[in-house]
Amino acid sequence: MPHTHIILSPLLPYWVLLGFCLASSIIVVLGLYHRARGTLLRAAVFLALIIVFLNPSAQHEKREALRDTALVAIDDSASMRLGDRAVRTAHATDAVMAKLRNIPNIDIVTLHVSGTDETDLFTAISNKLPSLPHNRLAAIIAITDGQIHDKLVRPFSVPFHVLMAGHKDDLDRRLVLKSVPAYGIVGKTVRATLRVEDQPKPQSSDAVIILHHDDGTTQTITAPIGKDIDLDVPVTHPGPNLFAATTEVVPNELTPVNNTVTATVSGIRDHLRVLLISGTPHSGGRAWRNLLKADAAIDLVHFTILRTPEKETFADSKDMALIVFPARELFETKLKNFDLVVFDRFSKRSLIPDEYLANIANYVQQGGGLLISNATDADQRENGFDASPLASILPAEPTGDILTGSFIPALTESGQRHPVLSSLTSMQPRDTWSPWYRQVNATARRGNIVMSGLHGVPLLVLDHVGTGRVAQFLSDQFWLWGRGYQQGGPQTELLRRVAHWLVQEPELDETALKAKAIMQDGAWSLAITLRSLGNNPIKTIVTDPDNQSQSVMVNPSHEPGLLSTTVPVSKTGLYHVQQDERDVMVMVGPSSSAEFGDVIATDEKLLAIAKASGGSVTWLADNPDGPTIKHTDADASQSGWGWIGLRRNGQYRVTGSETYPSYPVWAILAVLLAVMLWGWKREGSAKIK
Repeated sequence: MPHTHIILSPLLPYWVLLGFCLASSIIVVLGLYHRARGTLLRAAVFLALIIVFLNPSAQHEKREALRDTALVAIDDSASMRLGDRAVRTAHATDAVMAKLRNIPNIDIVTLHVSGTDETDLFTAISNKLPSLPHNRLAAIIAITDGQIHDKLVRPFSVPFHVLMAGHKDDLDRRLVLKSVPAYGIVGKTVRATLRVEDQPKPQSSDAVIILHHDDGTTQTITAPIGKDIDLDVPVTHPGPNLFAATTEVVPNELTPVNNTVTATVSGIRDHLRVLLISGTPHSGGRAWRNLLKADAAIDLVHFTILRTPEKETFADSKDMALIVFPARELFETKLKNFDLVVFDRFSKRSLIPDEYLANIANYVQQGGGLLISNATDADQRENGFDASPLASILPAEPTGDILTGSFIPALTESGQRHPVLSSLTSMQPRDTWSPWYRQVNATARRGNIVMSGLHGVPLLVLDHVGTGRVAQFLSDQFWLWGRGYQQGGPQTELLRRVAHWLVQEPELDETALKAKAIMQDGAWSLAITLRSLGNNPIKTIVTDPDNQSQSVMVNPSHEPGLLSTTVPVSKTGLYHVQQDERDVMVMVGPSSSAEFGDVIATDEKLLAIAKASGGSVTWLADNPDGPTIKHTDADASQSGWGWIGLRRNGQYRVTGSETYPSYPVWAILAVLLAVMLWGWKREGSAKIK
């Protein structure tokens, strides 16, 4: 495309030319004012001189028109997969692309905007625009349902056209969790506030809500539409307590995914109540006390037996003891008030009758925690618990022999997989642990041997008894680590984790079952993890929202003690994962995210922006193929009835140019000379007359 224009190459500096023009203008104006002869001739001479000094020339350019760019932004967020929006969007996208390809000199750039929690359409477009030629952008075409969760920072400088997926008459019911505390005291309730909303208008006066608790119980209530209701949610155990609520689906509802909400309340103990009984004073006697007193959330009751009944003395008992040992109060009246009972180097002797020891056994069976730290004294043979009612719950049976010799405690295969001990070697490598020298010889009758000592004899045994737990230390020499003997060892962490396991902290459960929903390649899956001290696959049962069950094998992973698997799921809603007596709930689908907070298609957030840019909003339900697309002039209207415009920017690239003088210099000089001679002759003849 040729184009010609005039360019100037002045022969004199511009300030000289400006002075010459000013002087010439004054002379011409004065001549006209006084009506002097030859003024017009002088003006013509001055003008010709100015043209000569400016030295104009003609430049012929060869120009190549540049193609305009149309940006098509396609909303691929989760809400765009509701109803028939995905099908309608795919059809409209194909139709729009075909129309754009039929327009000459248009480059098409597509942008897919994804999102599972929210749709940031404007942010995605703003991030894309710097990579496009801004002076050749013809229009932005967005295909979306209008549920946008970010704001436009800077107005668009090109037409912004919106093609709306969805229907204007869509309806939806959703359950909104207005508030729920993040933490709650175990054994008490927390207040949760729910609200059932129908959009665009209520479909009924009331709605049925089913409450699911992670202990398997359910509760049904009726709630008014559009009003907040308060519920008391029980916190039954330490750690995460999952609470789910589901409301009924109304006919022709857009999606049921936001009819269910879930919340997790972390259960915390108000105070841990621990009973510590030290049988005799010894070098490590303060190890347990220091550990338990270091935590402000622990209420510790500690008794140290200074004088035993077998010890001969001529003094009265009231003169030899600070207080009389309150065996009945501790082991009959107040026993259930404690979360953990610790016997440190305590032997049966005659201080605790068998009926009280039976109470302790029942206490453990009903959910209590018991820790026995056996003494390595010579009287262990006669005064152990193995011949008492406690023997029925103790996992190890002492032989009565004391083993002596230097040894470093070792983690057994079960210990390396058990969450109580698996991290000990990462905190301090075992080759830096200092040795112990004495332990009780014992045989493990049940439970898990997690630490061993001399000759592989059990050193620490953990066991589940009923709903409670028992830990049995077969040595009292862990105090050597606490005193820093040689390089010491992880005494504090070992004792702390054992104590927390005994009070059933969920993070230390060696059989913990967990499940969570994850998004992979645009599809939902269940990620299931199961802790196990074995290395064999374990079967779980997965039940979907329609109460359909399937068996899923959970396989060993690279992490010791952890089995895992991923199960693709096709439905959104509340799932149950079961293994033996364990049952966990998991919500599949981002029901609590902004993406599903409001799913009704709307143009309220985009209409003003489109109009301000010269664009328009078109509902695909009214025009499935989308509007007609035109390439319009920059100053023309960019939208109309049934059509949208792409602004023609008229940009080009120069491919070549040639410059020619606008006139022959000799001709201009000849004309000037002729005019000057004519003027002199005319003025000379006028003077002669």
